[in-house]
Amino acid sequence: MPQRDRLGAEGQGKEIIYDGVSPVYLIGLGAVWEGVARGALNAAIAHTTSFIHKDKNKSLSDYQAIRQELGAAKVLVETLRPWRNELAAKLDVLWRAGKPQSEILIPLTEFKVHAAEVANKVAATALTVTGGYGYHRGPIERTYRDARAAIAMGPSNVIARDWIGKALVGLPLELFYEGGE
Repeated sequence: MPQRDRLGAEGQGKEIIYDGVSPVYLIGLGAVWEGVARGALNAAIAHTTSFIHKDKNKSLSDYQAIRQELGAAKVLVETLRPWRNELAAKLDVLWRAGKPQSEILIPLTEFKVHAAEVANKVAATALTVTGGYGYHRGPIERTYRDARAAIAMGPSNVIARDWIGKALVGLPLELFYEGGE
């Protein structure tokens, strides 16, 4: 490979991934799942406020149980924005100081895990409160499928929680191969 096409020097792959690619990828992935969660919530709100039960002349949003489900979903979604903004600010500080952004790799991983789980819970709520409508091809069905992908998209939440646990007990993350760095 020509030198001009290389990113970094020979043998620097892990450092490039840890210090540049992974941190930006993780916050971006978490932001995507935040958007999926917000989209599912907005679609559920739009449907529950506009769908009218003809026999009762009441919208779905007139039912307390529906509003409580939407309220719980809103609370979950709102946990993401401040956390994302805080992590983005920390990434900027590290970048400006010339420090490796991997210093906050575990908090970024935690954010990705939480955002994926929030997206799943909110999408499931959207299906619940919209009834059969949510299962038709459309925004709610699509966000539900997308949110399910969030759990498996690398690093999968299962693997990511293991990394978080390893960090908690002082074990190496073993991101690249079994046995350590």
